[in-house]
Amino acid sequence: KPKYHLLCHAAFWIERYGVLSNTHMEDEERMNSSVRSNLEHSDRQAPSKDLAYYLANAQGLRFVALGGIWVDPKTNSLTQA
Repeated sequence: KPKYHLLCHAAFWIERYGVLSNTHMEDEERMNSSVRSNLEHSDRQAPSKDLAYYLANAQGLRFVALGGIWVDPKTNSLTQA
């Protein structure tokens, strides 16, 4: 059960201790739209697996776009995009 009375003291805590670190609510809120749209286009049999596949592909694309280095399995040499 949420304790709404604690919000009355939030201004005091922020003045005394500063803003909380590691609170990235904007990132999670922004992520909701992409998660929701991905789950709409899945077959709904294994939504967590579909979401993990989508996020892994997105992370791999980001890695390549930022110039990541990996080992080519055919030549066993380092490759960069």
